[in-house]
Amino acid sequence: MGITVAGTGATGIQSDRFNNPYGIIIDSSDSLYVADYYNNRIQKFTAGNFSGKTIAGRENGAAGSSATDLYRPSFFIFDSNQNLYVADTFNHRVQFFLNGSYLGTTVAGTGK
Repeated sequence: MGITVAGTGATGIQSDRFNNPYGIIIDSSDSLYVADYYNNRIQKFTAGNFSGKTIAGRENGAAGSSATDLYRPSFFIFDSNQNLYVADTFNHRVQFFLNGSYLGTTVAGTGK
């Protein structure tokens, strides 16, 4: 029997909800990272916390194509310095976010 570690089972943009969670990663501190596909963001949940923090994209779930926006993020990965790379699917690009930064840089793709 499974237990819920993030999300409420209801769709929404609140920090404890998802709209089509896609990819996940768990780090060495047991923090859970989730690509919240239709909310256009990457969420971080620290161990034991049911409210997430947006680490890439907009907290309000709005899509966009600026350096701070995502549009249907699917897969993502961290490098050894905890920098974030996001497959920004509908923007046709891979965005790089320096550890702790909300400002991304396109490192692959056209963005169109």
